[in-house]
Amino acid sequence: MVETTTNRPRSSICLIRWWFGDYLPYMDCVLRSCAANPDIDWLILTDNPSRKNFPPNVRTHLTSVAEMRQLFSAKLGFTVNLPNSDLLTVFKPAFGIFFEAQLAGYDFWGCCDLDMIFGDLRKFLREDILAAHDKILCRGHLTLYRNTSEANRHFMKDCPGVRPYREVFQAGQPYQFDEWHGMHLIYRYHNLPQFHDEFIVDVVPPTRWKITRFEGTAIRNHPEQVFYWHQGKVFHAYYNCDRGINDDEYAYIHFQKRTMPAPTFDPLAVNGFLITPDGFFPYNREPLSDADFARYNRERWRPKAQIIHRVQRGIGKRLGLIPK
Repeated sequence: MVETTTNRPRSSICLIRWWFGDYLPYMDCVLRSCAANPDIDWLILTDNPSRKNFPPNVRTHLTSVAEMRQLFSAKLGFTVNLPNSDLLTVFKPAFGIFFEAQLAGYDFWGCCDLDMIFGDLRKFLREDILAAHDKILCRGHLTLYRNTSEANRHFMKDCPGVRPYREVFQAGQPYQFDEWHGMHLIYRYHNLPQFHDEFIVDVVPPTRWKITRFEGTAIRNHPEQVFYWHQGKVFHAYYNCDRGINDDEYAYIHFQKRTMPAPTFDPLAVNGFLITPDGFFPYNREPLSDADFARYNRERWRPKAQIIHRVQRGIGKRLGLIPK
């Protein structure tokens, strides 16, 4: 953990994410990584009351898309277009206003995804970074905002080349208002302090034809490499020039658009686990061989039936038979 240079308390952080329907099969792995960050809180907006075994720093708020649409409209003073939970991503920059009651007392709030494993977030979200910036990071899977009345309304500012927030919130389209073409440009144009650094692993999605091996978009990839979580930290392991193992640490790993199976072990009972295209496997930093690297980071063709299904869906979308 990074210590501050003053006696003032560490900045408090709450991360928000919604989840409607059944929880992820590997939710226990996600929650284990959340629990290892005890001085960061998570708030999950959900319509699923079935799950009870959340760690102390993860709480849920039972709601529905209809209730959120009503809340957003009331807070903004106009009717928003929110047909389904997928479009909630458009509204993320305004969550500081929408959920001000739940966020009361926090110095920062943020939005995150759940198809990811968190490492030692406080090691990377240092106090000097938080003190100097109103917005931290830019990618949709984790962005922080200073929790003040002024900062929570920065999304309302005009910016050349960026759709006004009222238009975005009424369009019913998946605009990336929270990322590079929205909030990043608003902060940049108005000289608002924001921080971005690539201390994350954002795994390249699989293709239509293949389940690709895990490769990060903004890191140096290696022919033999694996990713793993161990005792609260996320690592990228690979051979160094002497055929020893290097372990580069990152804030989190995000594996978007991948169907990951439930672990066959209890994530609470192990010190760590490998994060692979085939799921999760117990790992306690045992030595890795060439065979291990090949096994846990392999690329393969999708099953024939899956390819046919994806081609059919693609054709259906182009012909307008299936909603995009």
